[in-house]
Amino acid sequence: MNNTVRGRPYKWVLRGLSLGALLVLSLALLPSLAHAQGEGRGPGGTDLRLFEFIKIESIKSDKSKVYTLVIQAKTPKIPVGTKIDLLLTWRSQLIQTFTITVPANRRIREELKLKALEPTADKYMFRTVIDPKKQSGKAKKALDKETELFPVISAPWTEFHFDHQFVIGTAEEIELALRQTREWFTVRYTEMATLDGEVRNGVKGVEAATDYVNSKGEFDENKWRDFMDKKVIGRLVELQEEIRKGFQEPRFVAHRLALSYLLELSVAVGKRTTVESKKLYIAQGLAASSSDTKPEKLEIKVRSGRRIPRSSDLNDLVMKINKMIGLGPAEEEDQG
Repeated sequence: MNNTVRGRPYKWVLRGLSLGALLVLSLALLPSLAHAQGEGRGPGGTDLRLFEFIKIESIKSDKSKVYTLVIQAKTPKIPVGTKIDLLLTWRSQLIQTFTITVPANRRIREELKLKALEPTADKYMFRTVIDPKKQSGKAKKALDKETELFPVISAPWTEFHFDHQFVIGTAEEIELALRQTREWFTVRYTEMATLDGEVRNGVKGVEAATDYVNSKGEFDENKWRDFMDKKVIGRLVELQEEIRKGFQEPRFVAHRLALSYLLELSVAVGKRTTVESKKLYIAQGLAASSSDTKPEKLEIKVRSGRRIPRSSDLNDLVMKINKMIGLGPAEEEDQG
């Protein structure tokens, strides 16, 4: 990967790339949750599973490219005719809800068509919910009789199925999706670093009378505005729009936090670059351009308030992004 911006290293990107492989820490906490499943659920505090998954398999349609989940389960203690909501979740985020009805043999086999989802190494799981308000009269009466299994005070009755977490997609599909996602993020924050460096280099070029000046060596505002408005501010606006759209895209369902950090990074770079431009105008004895003080469409309101983001702030955001997408030293070399 090119590590210079017009000959100058943008350290805040490279430092982030070298310290990003911390994603495993959060994932390592998941096994401990599995021990809590079902504890105290049954009569007398006994461990009990009402909805028992036997198998969960994801199948991809060759034509539509959409995944279907084939589930097998049994519900020996749940009354026939009971409606059960299956909440597909990822890291506690609700992805999609399905509703099934317990058949006469209390054995479940369902094919659940998923909305568009990208393969990801992060596991999904189901949370099952029996809501008394959704039951038919007959099913509700049957549930009311089972007071030990379905105490009114605990309704709606919920179970978390940590013991049946699963991935969507083959190992090859997951690896390809992960590489594409990492490239999407690294290309964009590297471009932001480039813009940040080009503005600073441009200011130095004006000071040295080598760039953005007329034949007399004087500051040429038209050249500068053409650069700032089109190449810098205009491009940052496009990047912010791309990132915001990403929150609605299935491919980023597992990377919304990384998107949040990337958006914050774009705001920080927008703030830094427009402030540099304002300083340039003041140094030239001119009033700051409204394109810098109140850029149209570009978000420059940073969380730090009036404090101008430093390189270390940008570096920290890149580190957070890399942590979320699992990018560490070994992966960095592959990206380069």
